[in-house]
Amino acid sequence: MKPIYMVDASAPFFVRHRKELEKDREKSINWSKAPTHAMMHNGRVKRKAHKKVRESFSVYVKRVARLGYNAVSIDEAAYLMYPENPDELLRKNIDKYRKYYRRLFRIALDQGLTPYITADIWYSSHIPHGGAAGRDGHKLYLHIAQCLDSLLEDFPELGGIIIRIGESDGVDVNSPFRSRLAVKKEKQLRSLLEALVPIFENKKRMLILRTWTLGAGSVGDLLWNRKTLMKCLPGSALGSPCFLLSYKYSASDFIRYQKLNPYALNSPAPFLLELQARREYEGFGEFPCFVGFDYARYADQLRNNPQLRGIHVWCQTGGWSRFRNFSFMKRGSYWNELNTAVSLLVFKNQGNLYRALEKSGFQGKDLGRMLRFLELSDELIKNVLYIPGFARKTLFLNRSRIPALIHVLWDRITVTSLLSELVLRYSNPEGDWQASRTALDGLSEMQTLGRKLGLDYDARFHKDTMELFHLAAGALLFPNSSQLRQDLANKCDYYEKKYPDSYRTRIRMDRSPVSRLPVRWLFSLLIREREAYRIRDRVLFSVMGPVVVHLILPLFRRYLPETLDHQSMPLKDLIG
Repeated sequence: MKPIYMVDASAPFFVRHRKELEKDREKSINWSKAPTHAMMHNGRVKRKAHKKVRESFSVYVKRVARLGYNAVSIDEAAYLMYPENPDELLRKNIDKYRKYYRRLFRIALDQGLTPYITADIWYSSHIPHGGAAGRDGHKLYLHIAQCLDSLLEDFPELGGIIIRIGESDGVDVNSPFRSRLAVKKEKQLRSLLEALVPIFENKKRMLILRTWTLGAGSVGDLLWNRKTLMKCLPGSALGSPCFLLSYKYSASDFIRYQKLNPYALNSPAPFLLELQARREYEGFGEFPCFVGFDYARYADQLRNNPQLRGIHVWCQTGGWSRFRNFSFMKRGSYWNELNTAVSLLVFKNQGNLYRALEKSGFQGKDLGRMLRFLELSDELIKNVLYIPGFARKTLFLNRSRIPALIHVLWDRITVTSLLSELVLRYSNPEGDWQASRTALDGLSEMQTLGRKLGLDYDARFHKDTMELFHLAAGALLFPNSSQLRQDLANKCDYYEKKYPDSYRTRIRMDRSPVSRLPVRWLFSLLIREREAYRIRDRVLFSVMGPVVVHLILPLFRRYLPETLDHQSMPLKDLIG
């Protein structure tokens, strides 16, 4: 089988409403899925809107094809499938979407890129009459199988379909085809795969199952629990030449301080490895954030792995932010585009980072300078943006892994007494603070190197942003320091005035209700440091889940990142 070198293609779809977004520079954009619905106006799909998307798509695929990619993922299957008994307007709109998407598929194929379509399981508009009737949703899964079968039949251009079962659209998604979680049990996923695999084999197309889950339902630990994974995979899938698993590079999200995903080292089926070039938790490409050192190590570990079938690189998709760069478009990001090139090249060159950078245009002294520049930027990310002591811990809340980066979520920085208690429980305050200060010392050398290399590098913005991260971490590590809190407040005022469309910081370091409740006891009760479940986890979340969601969580809601429940999936869906 020819290796799959896939890249996402959401950037062109944002062109349609770029002007609208520019009117409100402080509004966060949902980058987690291509805004296909933006091609609609007053309930109808507009020809001019898609013409703009198509023109941008053509530019985009030409550029990524020149890098060496041979496949492209495109959102979203819902726009190409007819629900049961659609009204006349909906049918006409889907007819138009199908026509326009077929043109996109042809453009991709002309550049040597095989198109794949993504599909969440499943869409509210596509739930058949009677819903998930049957003990295990059998009717629904047959309906899904029929829909995807028709999709493959109608679009022979597609190389396959990428399905996601563990996360639905965020609460802010305003689309006629908003997705919801329909698969929450191992038996349900197994039944779905049993229905789908024969269809893909018959059509000789690839079914790609993403293992990404956020904790919802008994299948919510599919991300990291091998027992769950094996319960979900029928023999027909494991032995099929048309089935691939898809793993993020770690058993968590696209964050640092992670070992290579154990699934990848011992995969039960052929797989793709998911990589992210546009780092959604690390600035979205607004400042240097290099992935090459980590990815070269992963590529070397997988050099002789017979189950690895390729990679899927995200250079645009993921997260919510005010940042407005569009990879490989008119308003791109040098750092995202460098990451996208290097991510591919290290896997094509068995982990050889030097060769990857040489092919990216760096030779001789410039290669040495660039490596030094990237090393310094890597130290800043790992020691200033992250809190090292906390980031090195592996923590679980029921079926969900707690992220190694807890206080910076997309374009929001949260500094609260609750997060401080959590960070202090698992950190080394003096050591972490010293590591952050040492890394900051490298900023002056980076400025010099960036100037000699002629890089697209805003040293002033980078310095201000890193200093903001540094002070935010300090306030969490030393909550009793009034001087650090004042320094952070002053920095926030300065930063938000100078960069109104960048990071925002929320500070809430009062001790109530944190001081009135046994917070540390609650942490020990709810959070564990090993994968294996405790008896208390079974009791608390299966029996007392409603108590946690409806009584305990509201007490602390204002001390958590405000993006939760406003943009991403609601916490109650993940915890309960």
